[in-house]
Amino acid sequence: MLSGAAVAFATRHCGGWPDLHPAQLSVIYPGYPKPRARESEAGFRYRRDRDAAHVDGIIGLGTPKRRFVQEPHAFVLGIPLTNATADAAPLVVWEGSHHIMRAALQAAFADVTRGAFSQIDVTDIYQKARREAFETCRRIAVPAPLGSVSLMHRLTLHGVAPWAPGARAAPEGRMIAYFRPEMAGGVAAWLSAP
Repeated sequence: MLSGAAVAFATRHCGGWPDLHPAQLSVIYPGYPKPRARESEAGFRYRRDRDAAHVDGIIGLGTPKRRFVQEPHAFVLGIPLTNATADAAPLVVWEGSHHIMRAALQAAFADVTRGAFSQIDVTDIYQKARREAFETCRRIAVPAPLGSVSLMHRLTLHGVAPWAPGARAAPEGRMIAYFRPEMAGGVAAWLSAP
């Protein structure tokens, strides 16, 4: 059973500790980011220059990609699984961005019936909120040494920094298990809970 300050905080502010669920593994290797097959130049630049910044739970669908809130997570809890130096593609967050995201998304859903939340295209308002966060919030790297745990607010704009020259990690790469349980109460709770 997990315990400690991060777990106590998540339990207190997210309606209790969620049921067990699988983790999402983030594994990064030296040289990240590199262009992907069939990736646009703009898409690669966004990963390289803006750390592929996003809010978990807002999913891009279709071509051209439009964004919808489809996975309202209660929080994002990261547990490092390998040794890595602090500059080996760490998690980065935009401090205070969750306030900007919450205000923007609450406005987007203000006149929407609860059952229709997942069908509302939030692309434009989400992109505008991201730009505001880039301009007004401090970007902070969050290194993840073995034995640490990171807890991130579910609406925080975050991404992965490039692998710095000279950074080192275990042969398996910089590996972090992220737990992102669904929010009890769905999108309405996702937007209103602390």
